[in-house]
Amino acid sequence: MPVIVVVLFCHFLTAFTALGMPLFMPRMLSSLGAGHADYLIGIMFVVPAVCTAFSAPWWGRFADSYGKKNSLLRAQLGLTLGFLISGFADSLGVFSFGLVLQGISGGTLAASNAYLSSTYKGPSLAKSLNLTQFSARLALVSAPVLLGFFTAAEQPLLIYRYLALLPFSALLLSFLLPRDAATAAAGVNSTEKPAQNRQFSQLLYLQFLFCFAMVVTFPYFLPYVQSLGESRDTMAGLYYSLPHLVYLLLAFYLAKLTLSARLQSLSGFVILGTACAGQFLLHSIDGLIVYRLMFGLGMLLSYSGLHLFLSERLQQEQAGLSFGRFDAWGKWAGVSAGLAAGLVSQHFSLHWPFLLAAAACTSAVFILVFHDKESFGYVNSTTES
Repeated sequence: MPVIVVVLFCHFLTAFTALGMPLFMPRMLSSLGAGHADYLIGIMFVVPAVCTAFSAPWWGRFADSYGKKNSLLRAQLGLTLGFLISGFADSLGVFSFGLVLQGISGGTLAASNAYLSSTYKGPSLAKSLNLTQFSARLALVSAPVLLGFFTAAEQPLLIYRYLALLPFSALLLSFLLPRDAATAAAGVNSTEKPAQNRQFSQLLYLQFLFCFAMVVTFPYFLPYVQSLGESRDTMAGLYYSLPHLVYLLLAFYLAKLTLSARLQSLSGFVILGTACAGQFLLHSIDGLIVYRLMFGLGMLLSYSGLHLFLSERLQQEQAGLSFGRFDAWGKWAGVSAGLAAGLVSQHFSLHWPFLLAAAACTSAVFILVFHDKESFGYVNSTTES
């Protein structure tokens, strides 16, 4: 079986586990007797992301020194243990420890991408990264729906125990993957060229802005849709899922694109920013479906462009560290977006997170157009399509 198939299936199992449960955090806390402490919901929601953001670069160095397959197995084992601890929790403290372990030992996306970088290079790697996002979008669409049938159980924490079987199955399957060679990346940072450091830093800024724009509209999307006149939760869920469905439908056509990384990213950020600005200006439900479809197209092109940039600028001897930093900046963006969404929604209106998202996209466009033109493909572009 091709390596990419095994990695994608294993990543879907872990993504289904990690992305499916946060939506039901209020019910989990309620079963532990903390249902009325609303502030805890937000805290527990971001705990795994914060822990992953802190630990991802360290685990990236681990992958470079001890092997990317070992790092992938480590991430799957950590997620398994974290879910088991949360599932057997009898207090808020034990449950919190399980979430911390999920975050510190997790990072399966970065670990999967780093492992794929040992097999695929250049445009082939970019295509593989698009496919790991495909598995994440598929999990994000399917997990809340399927898990929603079980969260009303008398002991909802039992779900964590059963879900632990998914990353454990991924762990067993990943043992079949061929072992990569550790690159012993000690001292690599001291020999990096300043230009390479600068180019990768610019990519991290784009990653932060993109993830911020994606996440800042999420926490208050349900009440936002209700403020437009749509009271049915099922329809709100459909509007939320539309961008991810666009990604799922079109992701396999990305390989046919002949645009450079810069043009794909630029087009994606322009479309995404326009969609967010349109949703900020909406006063009725009419037109929302168009902007959600545009949001999905912008997300698709932005992901594709950033992944192509990443594949071009990746240094194989420190691929683990690069993917770890890339993932960490995305996690920090998500945490910042959650805090910003809460702040502007309370002080202004439920439409304002979309304005913040549009501003983030505008900043990304500014970087792509005006900042260090040579780095982003204006001069001597080596982009392969």
